[in-house]
Amino acid sequence: MNLVARLRPAVPVAVALVGVLVMLAVASRVLPGRVVMVHLSETGGSAFAASRSDVVLLGAVLVVGIVVTWLVSALFLAVTPVRHVLVPHAAFWKQPTNRAEMRRRYARYLAVATSASLWFLAALFVVATVSQSGPLTVWWLPAAVSAAFVLFVLGGLVWVFTAGFTPIPPGVAARAAASDPEARVASRPSTPVVETLRSGPSAARPPRASARPPSETPRIGTAPPAASPRPGRAPGRPATPTGDGPRKGPPRPYQPRPRSGGPRG
Repeated sequence: MNLVARLRPAVPVAVALVGVLVMLAVASRVLPGRVVMVHLSETGGSAFAASRSDVVLLGAVLVVGIVVTWLVSALFLAVTPVRHVLVPHAAFWKQPTNRAEMRRRYARYLAVATSASLWFLAALFVVATVSQSGPLTVWWLPAAVSAAFVLFVLGGLVWVFTAGFTPIPPGVAARAAASDPEARVASRPSTPVVETLRSGPSAARPPRASARPPSETPRIGTAPPAASPRPGRAPGRPATPTGDGPRKGPPRPYQPRPRSGGPRG
């Protein structure tokens, strides 16, 4: 994913940040010294009243807090392992070829929510500017803006976890994986490459025919020699006969042979 694709989800946040900063600058010049956020028409009183500098300072702190929260959340979603990410249709989105698209959608939805928060803050400053005097000094105007923001956030959250992560058709997923370098690297198998044999003249050469034709009938008297029963003796050599004949069983003890002719005088 190149740098432009990484910064694309931040475009709504950047636009909303510029808008709210412009509104803060205008409010710091236009608002009166004492700002009333909510006018109580029944009693003629007011609520959430403060000085102009305090209101602008509070708005600046809220802007910084919203932006820092967005940056931390985006970093958390970018470095969190896929097995810990909560996503609908996890069997599809946690595949190696779909992980990049899943993170891209999360980044886009988070940027939209952040920009909506910044625009809501800018809308409150607009309401505070136009409701200080005149026919718009009513209590329900800031309440209506706040209710619209809450409904937008809740409806967007429900949509994200129902239709926002609908599985992509196979053709669209294949085109997205082909255009994304990270998806191609993740889906590339890790098996070693086996080199094939080169096709040359020696590979296509038929084996040579033997010049000596094989004998059809075996020769007489050329049976293979029998294996020797005694180890270390060459095969085919006859066994050496002994004086006592072939011995069977355990060896006998030594006995002297009797001499012929009787004892000598």
